[in-house]
Amino acid sequence: MSDVRAERSGLASGLLMTAHEIGAALGVAVLSAVAAAEASGSGRLHAGIAAGYQDGFLAATAIAAVLAFVALLALPTVRPEGPTGAGLH
Repeated sequence: MSDVRAERSGLASGLLMTAHEIGAALGVAVLSAVAAAEASGSGRLHAGIAAGYQDGFLAATAIAAVLAFVALLALPTVRPEGPTGAGLH
């Protein structure tokens, strides 16, 4: 958001929040599908649900690790120069 012009900050903020909400909804959908696939494939309901949660958490861990690695490579290592204390009172 620091690189966005002031007259475009509302649009950028709206796009950022929309992407955040869509990402959360897709994440829940994918992880619940992983968990449900394991739960429905098991002959015993309680064992299937427990295994489904385990698979869901393993998938979430793998996704988080991959995204952390991508963020480590993609994000800059220094902060951009800009006015200090602008707008703060």
